[in-house]
Amino acid sequence: MLNKINKIFENKELYLILLIVILAQLILSFQGFDVCDEGFSLTFYQQIYNNPSSVEYNFVYWLSGVFGGLWYQVYPEGGILWFRILTIIFNIATFTISYKILKHHIGKNHALIGLSMVLFVNDFGYLVFYHNHLTQFLAVLSIYFLFKGLKNVNYLFLIISGFLLGINVFSRLPNVTLFIFILAIPYFGYLKGYSYKKSIKPMLNFIVGIVIGFIAIFCLLNYLGQVDIMKNALLSLVHLGEAEDSGHNIKRLFLVDISNYKIILTLFSQLLIIYIILMTILNYVKTNKFIKGVIYTFGFLVLVLLVKKGNVHFLYTLGFIGTIGVLLIKTTTRSTKVLAFLSILMMVFLPLGSGGGIKSSGYMCIWLAVPFFFYFLSQIKNVSFILETTKVTITKGVSKRVIKNMSIILVLAYFASKTYSVSQEAYFDKGNRFDKTHIIKNKYVNGIFTTEERAKIINDLLLNIENYVEPEDYLFAYDNIPMIHFLTETKPYLYNPWVWIYDSASFKRKINKAEEEIEVLPIVVQQKFETIFEFSKPMVDYLDETKNDSNSYSQKRTIIMNNFLKRNDYRVVWSNAYFNIYRTNKR
Repeated sequence: MLNKINKIFENKELYLILLIVILAQLILSFQGFDVCDEGFSLTFYQQIYNNPSSVEYNFVYWLSGVFGGLWYQVYPEGGILWFRILTIIFNIATFTISYKILKHHIGKNHALIGLSMVLFVNDFGYLVFYHNHLTQFLAVLSIYFLFKGLKNVNYLFLIISGFLLGINVFSRLPNVTLFIFILAIPYFGYLKGYSYKKSIKPMLNFIVGIVIGFIAIFCLLNYLGQVDIMKNALLSLVHLGEAEDSGHNIKRLFLVDISNYKIILTLFSQLLIIYIILMTILNYVKTNKFIKGVIYTFGFLVLVLLVKKGNVHFLYTLGFIGTIGVLLIKTTTRSTKVLAFLSILMMVFLPLGSGGGIKSSGYMCIWLAVPFFFYFLSQIKNVSFILETTKVTITKGVSKRVIKNMSIILVLAYFASKTYSVSQEAYFDKGNRFDKTHIIKNKYVNGIFTTEERAKIINDLLLNIENYVEPEDYLFAYDNIPMIHFLTETKPYLYNPWVWIYDSASFKRKINKAEEEIEVLPIVVQQKFETIFEFSKPMVDYLDETKNDSNSYSQKRTIIMNNFLKRNDYRVVWSNAYFNIYRTNKR
């Protein structure tokens, strides 16, 4: 009993931080209503055990659907709020495992500060549970077992690590890039002075774990009768990768990655210049408290702007500085270097394959890397700047105290920026949170508050669409309103609740397939305004075929949609400024 009490006091900082971050996440969970990403995931969880073929495309995130579907079965009426609670559970689990990995190597305080920053990286708060939350949890857990397996020469842990990576591929298919973690095994051997031959056996055990993971997934797919659906989903993904107007073709993904790293390099340069200027000035005014206060205030404001501008790229910059810096320090222990190496691998390779790269998926890749920044700074005893000319050489040092103070200013600036940003928006639901006091009249949105305008727009549609569809009916929701499926308990007609994801060729292919395989023609609900990022004003030309292509509009897809409506003799049966509801005259 006494030992348990002692352990509690030893980890009091962890428990205090966990309490704070849990409460913060809970408070943020009650506000914000998104009809895009959250609807895409929630419809998947609602249908994976009910009508899995209707969410065929979502099977590229199949394992998240398995977890989400089970959570839905536990409490179907829990709705959006229930799944945001699941997000908190996975976030806290990832936070805690990361802390356990780091605390003995970089120190508790550095770990807690860095992990808290990662937890609040997104300006909008939190989404319902989806594949990225499961991805980050399994990736960090895999590193935990891999690291312990290497340190303790425990082959079972290496197999478990490989197994976790194997099943993680089915949380999000690009997670296959994490197989690169295997490089940590020969790197560890190199640091220990072993021959590379000694790394072969642990690497084979790691690979065996991956294979077992794949076999386990196949057995579960087979048990659920979903093997063919998975095959079709994989085929759809291949087609998306081939199309020119797809956001997932190889060329576009490569350009996205290049763009992200340009931003990181720019931020690194800006951060370096800011720190050099501020620390140099502070070193000259050591005794003048007023000027020092002015400089610190100025530095705080500049860093607030830099955090706001950089967002996840800002933390990526800190992560690279910390991990690379630790690798270059000669006194760093072997174990700490292995952790830094794994952190870099996770940062670099996990975002690959994502449509937005680091910008959209980077927040799940930096759990271990960011805390290294503060550890790296703590290892710097002093910094010297040398100005050398033909006649004179000036050397000026910066004390450890100044470095520490600037680190504190950076942390304060970060949380100040994030606090303001989160107060001004939820995900795809912009506006001050004090204005989000209105409800949507649907059992799945209980406990969720949004703006008056957004609530009125959705309530108007829900009140009228119930005259045309019932639960278990097929519905064709065009094109950025997948949440309507979840709220009406309807099955997606095009094997995907969010048809905007399809490029024009895939969209046409899925329409043809649905017309052949599904006997009934569905009710069609079509939006007439933009819903990505924020709700726009109504657009009378939403289905105009003559507009220029953009991120939200595809001329080819619009033509295909209009042809489908004409071919099947659809007529508008209800309409307002924001939506049309169509029903076919065919029998």
